[in-house]
Amino acid sequence: MEVKLKDFIEPGKIVALVNFRGSFQKLKNNYKISYIVDDLFLQNISVYKYLEKRLGQFSKEKFEDACRMALLDSSILEQNVSKLSYTESKKLRFVEALLLNSETFFFVHFENGNLFKNRSYYQKLFLKLIKYGKCIILVTDDLSFLMGLVSSFYLFDDTGCRIVSDFYEDTIYKSVPMPFVISYVKYLEQQGLKIDHYLEPKEVLKAIYRSVTAGERL
Repeated sequence: MEVKLKDFIEPGKIVALVNFRGSFQKLKNNYKISYIVDDLFLQNISVYKYLEKRLGQFSKEKFEDACRMALLDSSILEQNVSKLSYTESKKLRFVEALLLNSETFFFVHFENGNLFKNRSYYQKLFLKLIKYGKCIILVTDDLSFLMGLVSSFYLFDDTGCRIVSDFYEDTIYKSVPMPFVISYVKYLEQQGLKIDHYLEPKEVLKAIYRSVTAGERL
C-alpha cells in the first residue's frame, strides 16, 4: 500500500499513525517538515558541526532555548553525535526541527525511552505547538501515549489503513500492545463491574470507588 505522508498533514492538529512501518532516514529536514526518527547517528562529527552542516550558522542562544524545550542538555554541543544515546539522538533531532521552525514535526516512536514525567511534558508541549499552527505527526505503537492527545488515529494493518475512534476496539490489539488501563477495565467488565470506557487511570479508580460505595462487588 502506497502511503503519501503529505496526505496526513493537518496544520494545528496532532495526527497519529499506529502500527505504521516505513523508512525515513533518507528524507531531509526543511522548514516545511522535520523528521525526528529513532535511530542513532553514524556520523563522526560534533553536535555543533552536525547542526552547522544542517542549518548553516545558528545562534547559540536559540540552540540553548531549543534544548530547554526538548529537554536536552545544551552542554552536548561539543560531543560527538555518534556517542549520543537513543533518547539524546531523538532530542537533538527535535532541537534541529525547532531551530528550523518547521511547519510539521514528524515524530517516530519519540516516546520510547522517556520516563513518565518526560512523556507527560512532551504531551503538553505538543498540545501547545499545535496552537501555533504546527502539525504534529506521531508514529507510535504505544496507545497510552496518545490518550489525551487524540480522539482518533490511523491504524495500519493487513486490511490497509483506517481511522479508529474507539481505543477499546478489540481488533486494534491484534497489531499493537493493549495499554494497561484498557486491559484493566476489560478485566473489571469480565468480573461483572459496569464501568465506562475511561482512558485515564484516575478516572478508572474513581469509577471503582463509586461502584464499591454503591454496593457492587469486584
